[in-house]
Amino acid sequence: MANILIVDDDISILEVLEIAIENQGHKVSKAQNSKEAKELLFSKLFDLAILDIKLGSENGLDLLRFIKKEHPSLPVLMITAFADPKTAVESIKLGAKDYIPKPFDIDEFLLVLEKTIETSKLEEENIRLKTEIKGRYGPIIGNSPKMQEVFNLVKKIAPTNINVLIIGESGTGKELIARAIHENSLRRDGPFVPINCGGVPDELIESELFGYRQGAFTGATHSKKGLLQKADKGTFFLDEVGEISQNIQVKLLRCIQEGTFIPLGALEEIKVDVRFIGSTNRDIEKEVSQGIFREDFFYRLSGMIIKIPPLRERGDDLLLLAEYFLQKFAKQQNKKIKGFSQEAMKKLTSYHYPGNVRELENLIERAVALETSSYITPSSIIIYEKAPQGDLDSFEQIFSGKKTIDEFLDEIDKKIILKALERCKGNKKETAKLLGLNLRQLRYRLEKHKIN
Repeated sequence: MANILIVDDDISILEVLEIAIENQGHKVSKAQNSKEAKELLFSKLFDLAILDIKLGSENGLDLLRFIKKEHPSLPVLMITAFADPKTAVESIKLGAKDYIPKPFDIDEFLLVLEKTIETSKLEEENIRLKTEIKGRYGPIIGNSPKMQEVFNLVKKIAPTNINVLIIGESGTGKELIARAIHENSLRRDGPFVPINCGGVPDELIESELFGYRQGAFTGATHSKKGLLQKADKGTFFLDEVGEISQNIQVKLLRCIQEGTFIPLGALEEIKVDVRFIGSTNRDIEKEVSQGIFREDFFYRLSGMIIKIPPLRERGDDLLLLAEYFLQKFAKQQNKKIKGFSQEAMKKLTSYHYPGNVRELENLIERAVALETSSYITPSSIIIYEKAPQGDLDSFEQIFSGKKTIDEFLDEIDKKIILKALERCKGNKKETAKLLGLNLRQLRYRLEKHKIN
């Protein structure tokens, strides 16, 4: 529910809008002139103001200027029976969210109103979150209970020297959490040195980690410092640590335990003061039990374990992140895009994001590049989903004549409905909403596919 102020000198307009808006579940306060409006603004807090351009002998733009000066975060919609492009441009420049000429269709007006309220809430929440966690956690956005647990852990362990293992699916932001720990630790003035363990071949990773002396191997024409030495007095981040061999795990284990290592081709030990943070998208504890990952190395590295939830388990964080990425890429691409249409938001929230935050970021960047209007529309949201292997096999069955295309499509339809029912925990009303169907259409499909 939103508290909405309507200012119009026409009492009939006030009453019509009041009834329509209150039927949407919002609370309305009315004023017929600037004086009444200012008194209400002084005594109450509002989520949205709706102003007429002509308030008798007064100019609604003057009231808009007053609101933007005294209540800069309050979103404003302008309405008028005297449509004038110059006035529309001026109202937008002064900070109005939109300009609606009379007469207007009440359903279209309510759509704009709801969109403005939703967008403003996202902007307000985004600003609050940035203010709250910027400086402590870097560019990490999240207000879901699971992410708040992560933030609380970061806050507690950052000032210590305990080693940390961050577990989460690809694209969940494991390196951001690692950097947040470093930036809020006593080592913040030291280096943060990352290595992508899965991106360095086995034959090179040892020299990258520990460095080497001249002549240590063919081609070693000069000595080179390893990354561990570069991380002295700072934090060393082993990204996707589950990819390294047990041989390297043994050598890293000594460095974690003793704070020393020997470069390739050297005789003397080098002492370093390093905090270790590792990350992995694998079930590392299972691999320890199976002997794939060394138990002693795991326990030395995982003084504290932080598990990052996938995006699909973070609730409204999806919309906060989408709004953040929209602002980021609209600025980069020099586009004036205000937000997302309701249909676009529905499309965003109905997808499961196997690539997590990284996939969402790429999706929004692509949408901003494609969009030509003031709001992101569904057609600009291009989702690339990898076809399951079973579906590819079905293609071959169609081509070979073993299965008809109708049989194939029925199978896909059934799979989608079962997945939607699972996600909505069997709630048919929510399932129909998720699939963009009405209940009658959903019931028809349930009966067709014999789904109880």
